[in-house]
Amino acid sequence: MRSTNIYGFLAFVGAAAASATQTGICLLSPLKNLEYQTCASSNSAQKWAGHSTTSQPSWEGPENCVNGTCIFSNRGLGEGSVLLTTERNARIAGNFPTVAGPTVAVQPFHVVDVPGKGIGVIADRKIRKGEVILVQPPTLMVQTTPHVEMERGTLDALYSLAMKKLPRKGHELFMGQMGRDIYDKIEINCFQLYIDGENESGSHLGCYPEVSRINHDCRPNIHYRITNMTHTTVAARDILPGEELTISYIDLMLSREERRSRLWRWGFECSCSHCSMSDHEAAASDARLLRIEELEMALENFNETVVTAETGAELVELYEKERLDIYLGQVYTRAALNFALFGEEEKARKYALAAVEAVERESGQNASDAKAMRTLAENPRAHWTWGRRRKGKNTKGK
Repeated sequence: MRSTNIYGFLAFVGAAAASATQTGICLLSPLKNLEYQTCASSNSAQKWAGHSTTSQPSWEGPENCVNGTCIFSNRGLGEGSVLLTTERNARIAGNFPTVAGPTVAVQPFHVVDVPGKGIGVIADRKIRKGEVILVQPPTLMVQTTPHVEMERGTLDALYSLAMKKLPRKGHELFMGQMGRDIYDKIEINCFQLYIDGENESGSHLGCYPEVSRINHDCRPNIHYRITNMTHTTVAARDILPGEELTISYIDLMLSREERRSRLWRWGFECSCSHCSMSDHEAAASDARLLRIEELEMALENFNETVVTAETGAELVELYEKERLDIYLGQVYTRAALNFALFGEEEKARKYALAAVEAVERESGQNASDAKAMRTLAENPRAHWTWGRRRKGKNTKGK
């Protein structure tokens, strides 16, 4: 996902997780003949629940440990969930709250074979902008370091054992994804996430098989977020019955040629409506993307030869014309801040309110960016940016 620094105003807020004291014995491992096998620490327990303060299904493990990488499983979470990670990371993950999905009897889509794409997801009814579509725990989550560095034969054996911990449906969903084997399916379908921002060992690959059915589009109608390790997909705009649900696999602020080149890594040539435009239309689109880049740089650097009160509004117009709906939260935020800088109260409030709505869709109701924009909307004149760029007044550096 794309991120930018908006005047240094927006901050990433990480979540801290509590650790828990464990007691028990080291489990007997089916991998006992593997070289370099190490047992989990002596304070491990077969029933590992992470002492979550929420109502969580029980986690089992650590099992089959190899050099500190162990299997932890939970048959009651979603369609089953398996972690391959260290005990420290597993404790953190176990303290994450369980997030419930939409309370609907029937999902608003069905899975079909889409001509030229393979499996895809089609809307059965109108899905309104902002509607939560899927909330999924990972079926498999793997710490990045062993996935990259562990000897391949050992890793494949560990993955095979992990798959046996999944209930039948979870197993079928995972194995139904693209890829020759488990390793390949992880490479193709999984999302990078961090469960511990304090060290590199927190980097993981999370696999969400139901999400992996959703195809790419360079102007997608769904955006997603991963909170802790829960994957949430939300409608970025109204989706009509019969329309395919799509997400983005890449950064979309690229020319058509660059997008197509990057998408070859997934083994296909993009044929979405935006990539299928005429050369003339594609050139106009690429020019708008270049103009967006120019305006964003000017706004970030307070380039007084370019930036006016309306620069943020021009930026919003370009994003909307390009149908880059998944990025609108940060763009409305830029516009609101810029109008406040120039002392334009009503427009600052208008774009701040639009930013709140968009940011909540993208990041959830408790997002810090949404809270900041609510504050701006309530009283633009009291905001720290107010009037700092009024015409004829240069307060930069004060």
